[in-house]
Amino acid sequence: TAARTEQKVSDALGDISVITQDQIQKAGQTTLVQLLAMQPGVQIVQNGGTGKSADVFIRGANATHTVVLIDGLRVNSATTGTTALENIPLDQIERVEILRGPASSLYGADAIGGVIQIFTKSGKGKPRLNASMGLGTYGSSSATAGVAGRVENTSFSVQAGASSTNGVSAIANKTLITYNPDDDGYSNRNVSLKLAQHFSENHELGIQGWLNEGTNHYDGGNITPLANPRNRFDFYGNRRQNLVSIYSKNQFTENWLSNFSVGQSEDNLESFSPNTANTLKVRSLFKTTQTQYAWQNDITTDIGLFTLGAERREQKVEGTTTFAKDERNIQSYLTGWQYKLGSHQFQANARLDQNSQFGDKTTGSLAYGYQINAEWRAHASYGTAFSAPTFNQLYSPLQSGFVGNANLKPEEAENREVGLQYTQGHHRLGAIYYKNNVDDLIVNTRVGTVLTPLNVNEAELKGLTLSYNGNWDRTQVYGNADFQRAEDANTGNWLPRRAREHGALGLTQTWGDWQFGSEIESSGHRFDDAANTNRLSGYTLVNVFTNYRINQDWSVNARVNNLFDREYELAKDYGTFGTNLFVTLRYSPAL
Repeated sequence: TAARTEQKVSDALGDISVITQDQIQKAGQTTLVQLLAMQPGVQIVQNGGTGKSADVFIRGANATHTVVLIDGLRVNSATTGTTALENIPLDQIERVEILRGPASSLYGADAIGGVIQIFTKSGKGKPRLNASMGLGTYGSSSATAGVAGRVENTSFSVQAGASSTNGVSAIANKTLITYNPDDDGYSNRNVSLKLAQHFSENHELGIQGWLNEGTNHYDGGNITPLANPRNRFDFYGNRRQNLVSIYSKNQFTENWLSNFSVGQSEDNLESFSPNTANTLKVRSLFKTTQTQYAWQNDITTDIGLFTLGAERREQKVEGTTTFAKDERNIQSYLTGWQYKLGSHQFQANARLDQNSQFGDKTTGSLAYGYQINAEWRAHASYGTAFSAPTFNQLYSPLQSGFVGNANLKPEEAENREVGLQYTQGHHRLGAIYYKNNVDDLIVNTRVGTVLTPLNVNEAELKGLTLSYNGNWDRTQVYGNADFQRAEDANTGNWLPRRAREHGALGLTQTWGDWQFGSEIESSGHRFDDAANTNRLSGYTLVNVFTNYRINQDWSVNARVNNLFDREYELAKDYGTFGTNLFVTLRYSPAL
């Protein structure tokens, strides 16, 4: 659904990936962050292991330049501008779609790097139970249970789960004042519900809800006494993400499909740290509430599929920090056109976003595809995008030497790309070259003794992404390689924590009820800071997994990450896992 309408992957003009539930279960990853790290055009940074804050860089763009949707709703923090992907449980996910490249003309503000859409499990077929239980090293465990299906005209899905790990020390550098030798664990509890009434083949009314709570322990602060680390305060935070929405999907006529939805999401982060004397626990709260309305109409004509839509998003922040302004509204109007004529394919989109803070922004995109022959297809596209400043960047009061800047402008991007795709049977090969220029990049700049964000930089993001997915009888091979230059256009410095070379390779082999697989993820060196003085070494990780189908209902999966116990850093001074094993027993009856 990268173009906001259902289409075959082979027909999509965008640079996309679709990850199915079956792929997720057989590979045996335990977190969404692990899953995303293997995808083309994606680089991950995580501050200390499972449950710790993670940033996703798509095509070298900033973490705030990715839109994340869960069942069609944004569940991000309006203060930081990012979504806590590390807190989203993998067992609740039915599929993930990734759209790489600027997409503000489709999905609005912040889609400079791309869009990640997460769809939770839904009901179809005969009602059936599902359950899983897992155990692993580092004191890791998980358990899930649910029921999903359809009874006459009612489909439903109810899922619940919990997981925990003892983790590793979030700070690995023993020389830092923030280092604490204890393990920094993480636990998660989650539940989701989907219920839909199908009044006929053409009319559906549904409600969906999702609640996810995580408790994360971490290291930090100038804590005394330094001589006795056992008496150090245990920093921790509780994060709750939840959403609820109601939708109506109606095929009013043969040519007119309408989708209307109303929903609300929350991101609630409650953190606990000590006072300077290490005698009292201090609580801080950042909460974002977003009420979202959307109405999309898809109209099929002889000259193509037209999309007309309107959206409204009402953001409100609250907590222990007082902002000069704590709410804003975004009213949006969008239109799109898709048309296929013989070997030619066209797509055009335009969108107007009216933001109560900084006014109107118009974005657009054009794409063209040409089917050269039965196997080869080429495409080219042009698109613009923008990213709105966060509440922290705009209105943060002076604290810890940082203050917001209410005069910030949105960051703007202009992207061009060309691609070539080869498809034959079970083999798919792709190559895409892109160049994305970002203007008015927001950078924290020292003014006197205070840091404040300013629109001072320009970034150039360009690169080549290669990908392959193929099957030979019982063998599947998949891989990708990214060669990119994400640079400050003024200084030539690399943007922090982004490698120029990054890739992944996977191979699975099936023998009867057994499946064996291996994965390699490799990254070139990076710099941890904008000045390019703190170098992070490159790394190569090897993972292996096996999946055994006991019978048509039961299976067991075992996965070993970092098989060769490689020491590496995703962020300077933060810890990562050594060799770790996780085994999952799953009950999942076939449809």
